[in-house]
Amino acid sequence: MPTTNKRAVGDGAIAPLRPAQRSSRAVPEPQRSGKGMKRIVQLLLAAVGLCPACSRSDILTPREFTRAFADALRKADPGLKVAIVRDLELKITSADGRDSTSFFDNAYDMYKQDPKAKHDVIQRFVTAGLDSIRTVGDAVDRARIVPVIKDRPWLEETGQALVSRGAKKVPEYVYENFSPDLIILYAEDSPKHIRYLEPKDLEVARIQRSELRALACANLKRILSKIERHGTNGLYMITAGGDCEASLLVLDSMWSGGQFQVKGDVVVAIPTRDLLLVTGSQTPQGIKQVKKMVKDASTGGAYRVTQKLFVYRNGRFSEFNGAAQDGATNAAPPHR
Repeated sequence: MPTTNKRAVGDGAIAPLRPAQRSSRAVPEPQRSGKGMKRIVQLLLAAVGLCPACSRSDILTPREFTRAFADALRKADPGLKVAIVRDLELKITSADGRDSTSFFDNAYDMYKQDPKAKHDVIQRFVTAGLDSIRTVGDAVDRARIVPVIKDRPWLEETGQALVSRGAKKVPEYVYENFSPDLIILYAEDSPKHIRYLEPKDLEVARIQRSELRALACANLKRILSKIERHGTNGLYMITAGGDCEASLLVLDSMWSGGQFQVKGDVVVAIPTRDLLLVTGSQTPQGIKQVKKMVKDASTGGAYRVTQKLFVYRNGRFSEFNGAAQDGATNAAPPHR
């Protein structure tokens, strides 16, 4: 997909989010820079079968990566007690006796995409993880609350994963329906990590659920780096810092203002949280390419969301079924 015709779109200047993983104390991802263009290059290489990391035979196994991660964590904070529970799972005890469990499947997925960046990936996740551990119990900053798009099965899968790994209690996250297939989770985005909110967090911060979405969307616009459009001929990739592109679906002004020159209705794909693809419902080649890129991005990628495509029609997103279509409705409107 060409990367010419690069221009700002949307209505926010925004700095990246760092979504957490599917765990009660997941190691969050720290801020990254310049990821948008790197992501485009990776997808182009994958599309022509030239993914440099795919043929590597010297990639660390999950067990080896876990040991390397544990060693880095101990070195970063000698006061912590770090025990390996199983592959990609650590039990961490702070100096004051507080226990937490860290799952870093996404860190390993990111490492596999670029094995040469092993040290950088581990150090970034370690830094973010330490910040998360040290801020446990802190009050929520309402100015840092943001929306995070997930597919609906995420809730059940997260609970099952925690129970299978010995969790006695599954967190009750604050969320609302976005469409029949997607939900909006609410989280606090700090400079180094993100944590999903629970009902008790709203009570302490005195935030009503009725005001949550408007507050989170306003914060998202303010926090993100500039939103840019890459591509031509009715096929685009949207970048916004490399961590929260999927969350841009909640910004109605991006989709209702006619900013995308496509044939038919706007069709989007969010295979991972950092990848947002746009084409038109009447563009067969564009839809074909989007589906190919979704498949490539969903194979071994970190922070996967969904392989489904969605169409924006009548002010809301619903699942896009089939190939290129005319303006006829192809799915029932989602519940808001």
